[in-house]
Amino acid sequence: MFISSFVEDDRVSLKDELETFLEHLETTHKFDWALGERDLPTGVPSRFLDIYPAGIVDKYDSFGLIYVRLWLVGSNPQKIISGIFLGAARAEQAEPRRAAAYLRSRLNDIFDPLERERGFQYKNWGDADIWWREEGMSVRAVSRQLEQFMTYRAAEPTDENIQRITDDVATLVRAIDSAIEQLEPIREFGKDILLLYYGQNLPAATGDDGFIEGASNNEAREIQQNVLDDKVDWFSSLPPVPDLGDLKGMQSAYEKLVAALAAGKHVLLMGAPGVGKTELAETVCRLIPQPYDVVTATSDWTSVHTIGGYMPVPQAEGDAEPLDFIPGVFTEAMAANKWLVIDEMNRADIDKAFGEMFTLLGGKWKSIMLPYRKRQEDGSYKRVVLGKANTQDGDAHVYPLDPSWRLIGTMNTFDKASLFQMSFAFSRRVAVIEIAIPNEADYRQIIATGAAVLLGEDNSLHDAVLNILSSIFAVESGVGLGRLGLRVGPAIPLDIIRFIERMRRFETDPASLVLVGLESYLFPQFEGRHEQTADIAAAIATALGWPALPQESLNRLSTFTGAVD
Repeated sequence: MFISSFVEDDRVSLKDELETFLEHLETTHKFDWALGERDLPTGVPSRFLDIYPAGIVDKYDSFGLIYVRLWLVGSNPQKIISGIFLGAARAEQAEPRRAAAYLRSRLNDIFDPLERERGFQYKNWGDADIWWREEGMSVRAVSRQLEQFMTYRAAEPTDENIQRITDDVATLVRAIDSAIEQLEPIREFGKDILLLYYGQNLPAATGDDGFIEGASNNEAREIQQNVLDDKVDWFSSLPPVPDLGDLKGMQSAYEKLVAALAAGKHVLLMGAPGVGKTELAETVCRLIPQPYDVVTATSDWTSVHTIGGYMPVPQAEGDAEPLDFIPGVFTEAMAANKWLVIDEMNRADIDKAFGEMFTLLGGKWKSIMLPYRKRQEDGSYKRVVLGKANTQDGDAHVYPLDPSWRLIGTMNTFDKASLFQMSFAFSRRVAVIEIAIPNEADYRQIIATGAAVLLGEDNSLHDAVLNILSSIFAVESGVGLGRLGLRVGPAIPLDIIRFIERMRRFETDPASLVLVGLESYLFPQFEGRHEQTADIAAAIATALGWPALPQESLNRLSTFTGAVD
């Protein structure tokens, strides 16, 4: 049976068994299949098998096409998630979510029987909770894919369940076969959804399905503006106790963040590396829900990167490349009304990079005129205006700033070279919120959950790695990094665990494995800490059970701290 071959990763048997299975279904359309695998953000391994209509689009996971996915997640235990999947990138964004809702509304006669009669289910983003905790393992990361599942069921691939899963897959493939007939031409439908995803001709949101059918583009824009003028208060609709998943100990920071955003402030999140600043910002945007973009600041940023500037633009006819105003990351986000999450904001020279944005970030509905002109479709040029245009001025190309638009920045407090390199003009325009490291109990639980990937027939490696990492990262004082006041967030030991899970193929000694991981993931965080090099080396050596670090490792640490002679 092909389910067993998929679970056992027997690809030779899987090919023959799956082709026989599909042939016996006698579907109207021919179906193809493909395998894939990746580790989830929590380090949990996963593999998937996709069964999709052949020859419909060039790439089977193109946005707008639905297909069957079997997702095998975990190692001990394993679970298999089977369901109808919507080809979509970045499902946490609003456009794919709305398109998914639209697609379901068009296929209710297919999905309703599946969910009512066969026990499949569908959950919105805010309800996503494919979780199981057995032997300390959490698989929260799968929930990030739920918005792409049109309907799904999770089960353990045991001998008792294999036939049930096989029958489910047969039902799902036949449902896809029917959906293609119902949505002909599926290729054109997929193109329409792609246009929606990229924000072109996006209909206004309304009702449960998210779209107004039959409205012209102008009508849709008018309705969309009316919706924007009468917005629902997202703050009052947030769940009182949000599902923050693996962000343990973040409840207080979450409350401060949403309160500041709702009060009309932009926010700067400060904290140690790996503490979850960016993940918290993205989680809040998804809970609202609010479309958003994430960018990383660099020392090269200028106002051209953030606001925009003149660039040569090739023309459809001829060799001419006239200059035109090309928007920057701020301007693009404002025009699309997507909130902007800026990671490592203090890496940029904020005064230089933000330029005229300081005026807009000051609050109220303001506008500024830039020293640029934007080419129009008829070849003419209009002055570029950010914010709100004068209604009597028809010579303006406006990049509007909705009053609800927000900026969320993150700042790494370990970055001594560029920390606090921000002016009073910027600091008074944001609410500064510090993200604390989880308490010792939560920290140990996070590491223990991540270390589950190291479990096997012999748990000696798992136990040793867990003890070493806990003594380095999770102890609040007395030993490890806590004694030095250099504790970092749990993302770093989780990265090390995922590295060890792969590296153990080449090395078996737990302490040596941990040290190699520390050199790659922890040492770079100590930039500029040259005065603490000896103390850091001694603390790590003690946790590893060694009298001192090997000279080669000490040299690597010194390279990052700046203690090299």
